[in-house]
Amino acid sequence: MLPNNQLRVPPPQSASQRMVTRDITDSFVNAASKLRQGELVKDELFTLFEAVGALEIMDSKMDSGYLGPGENHAQALEYDYDVMRELQPEEVVGLMDQLLCHEMAWHMGHPLSQTLFTSIYLDKLLAPAPKSFDEYSFHRGDAKRQLEVEQQSPLIHIVLRAYCLGLVKACDLVHQRVTQEYYYEEEDFFPQLYNRSILTEHEVDPVQRLLQRAIQYLEENNEGIEQNTKSALVNRLRFRYHFLEALDEERDIINTRDKGPFTACLSLVGSIESSATIGKPIEEAFTLKIQRKLASTVPPRPMVTIGVDATIEYLKHFCQNAIDMFELLDYSGSDDLRVALWTMASRKPQPGVYIRSLLQKFIVNNLKVLGSTSVKRLLYDDLADLVLPSSILLQAENEEVEVPSDPRFQIHKSMEDFLIRIAESFMNTFRSSCLNRPRVRRALCHSIIEWDSIQIEAEKLDEHLQALTNEAPLTFDNGESAYSYPLDGLRIIDLRPEELGGMYWYLAEICFQHRRHLDRIRAFVIAEMGRNDSAGGNKPFERTITVLGRHTLWLVATESFALALHAMYVFLDRQRVLPHAASKKSYSSSRLRYELRMKPLLSVSLPELLPFDKFEKMVSPEEETDGQTLERANRAIGEARKAWEKVLTDGPFLGSRHAGKTVERPAIEAEWQRNTKDSFRSCIGASVAIQKATSIFMAKKSARSNSTSTSTREAGDASLLPIKVEIPEIDTPHRWHDWWAVPRISEVKSG
Repeated sequence: MLPNNQLRVPPPQSASQRMVTRDITDSFVNAASKLRQGELVKDELFTLFEAVGALEIMDSKMDSGYLGPGENHAQALEYDYDVMRELQPEEVVGLMDQLLCHEMAWHMGHPLSQTLFTSIYLDKLLAPAPKSFDEYSFHRGDAKRQLEVEQQSPLIHIVLRAYCLGLVKACDLVHQRVTQEYYYEEEDFFPQLYNRSILTEHEVDPVQRLLQRAIQYLEENNEGIEQNTKSALVNRLRFRYHFLEALDEERDIINTRDKGPFTACLSLVGSIESSATIGKPIEEAFTLKIQRKLASTVPPRPMVTIGVDATIEYLKHFCQNAIDMFELLDYSGSDDLRVALWTMASRKPQPGVYIRSLLQKFIVNNLKVLGSTSVKRLLYDDLADLVLPSSILLQAENEEVEVPSDPRFQIHKSMEDFLIRIAESFMNTFRSSCLNRPRVRRALCHSIIEWDSIQIEAEKLDEHLQALTNEAPLTFDNGESAYSYPLDGLRIIDLRPEELGGMYWYLAEICFQHRRHLDRIRAFVIAEMGRNDSAGGNKPFERTITVLGRHTLWLVATESFALALHAMYVFLDRQRVLPHAASKKSYSSSRLRYELRMKPLLSVSLPELLPFDKFEKMVSPEEETDGQTLERANRAIGEARKAWEKVLTDGPFLGSRHAGKTVERPAIEAEWQRNTKDSFRSCIGASVAIQKATSIFMAKKSARSNSTSTSTREAGDASLLPIKVEIPEIDTPHRWHDWWAVPRISEVKSG
């Protein structure tokens, strides 16, 4: 060990001794030219990590620190735009609209680094992080200097500053709400703030005071600003004020139920749209150089810019969805809540991530559903409506019994244990609707497996409860959801044309199994109603029978329509006119596609998944002639039309469980009616297509029977029909409903 006063210092080296460089470009190119295509030379110590790092270095698309030829560090980080320069009123309007477009792009799922954080004005406001609210300004200085710049450029430092701060605070409120609920990064929402403060530590009030001050300044100032331009500025500031008010009130929205701020926002969107042509955009006020200063681990990405028209359209849907979701807050029963929620979530375009986050808050918050109903009450209402009307198992008096030997005490304990077991899965049947649509399908596939195991546990619990109640066997079965979910697990849009017939048959089979299950429950409910002697009479039983009837009717409509389409696709496939996405030489096969589609359902015990050989035999009945197939399609489509008409007549909602209480949901009911009418229109279109195919088939059959050179065998056995088939794509005029791919059939004229 050396003494403290003695240090070993290496001798100094000159620059030439420390590093010797040599240009190897020519040698490298010469060596690389001798490699064959596909050949790779790799050093053992050169790992994948180094390879990826080497790809990023000095690549402008991957390396955020890359400096271009002739560019220095200052030029790479600093922008030339001066936020203190004078702006014309039209330019301020243009800037506001540009910021609004970037804000809505962030709502649509793009990162802040590619949208709002490309704004030089916002960068000046937020960086470096201010220590007080008054320091959020384009010019950092004392109060006296701030007053001077406001007097010199009031449009920038009063009007534009207030608008920008209102926008930033709105982003903070949206960020807080979304991040408290279930969402998926890079699919729904980018929560990264890149170490920037977005007024989280400040309330809404000071921002709204600045907005009111800016509105007052514009209304009192009549110099140098045209009236239409002034109105455009005022409307945008008022929109910011009401938008902040709406986002801030969501914290207590269940109690206040005030949709006035969102209504005011929607009324101002039209004014913003009509005055958008007044604005003059300032493209140089936005730059990607700001990305280099953000605390981010991702490579630089291009700026995301959406048009004003797309922004206004999204904003209209945003405000309208926010207004309509207030109709969910009145609780009338679990079945009505489920219908209303799924109808709201199934809108096209799908409600944005903020609206879906608010819906999640409505569904359950602080263990309350819609702010007033407990999860237990919601589950018990669902059980009472579906399988257990007026049952001792659901009576609230059981909670008051404290004697362990009393059967009611044991019933209560068993039901509480079961509630704890299924509460999360039960609430997920509601919350799943608030996810983005690809995630909805994945969540439903997982729920199928969960409810399958829950159904088995419920049957075991039923045996235990029968001994406690001394009742005749009554199946305690909440398997309705488990039977329903496979209907949503198959996505028609992803299916190839040659798969549609098989999948519609499978849909019909699931509906048939579901109907059998409901018929079994109905039989037990009717039997129990005959033994009922409770003071409440038969009203709970009548409500349950009504619920079962509504479910059965919807299943009949779906099953009949699916069977009709299945028969139609079988007929078209036999005529070899159905387009096939897979070629004969492709690796894909019917068996492999079936295994892929049904993989999520393999572990489900009831209903049991059919083996492919049996499935193929059921889907393509060889013993059935073309004439019989068309006749079956005609019968099924006739039943479907009658069932869909009855579904429309019954309406979407069952009604409140409490006598004398009426719940109105006009917007959601109109959405449900529109969706159901689209199914009915698809049914009519299928009926027309089947009749057209039948007429061509009968004409060909008649012509063959009159010909001496043609056998009298059934049509399709001797020759193919002159038919042309077109399957309309989703969102095209002739695709009336996404679920129902109704083929369009026309006759091909000979010659």
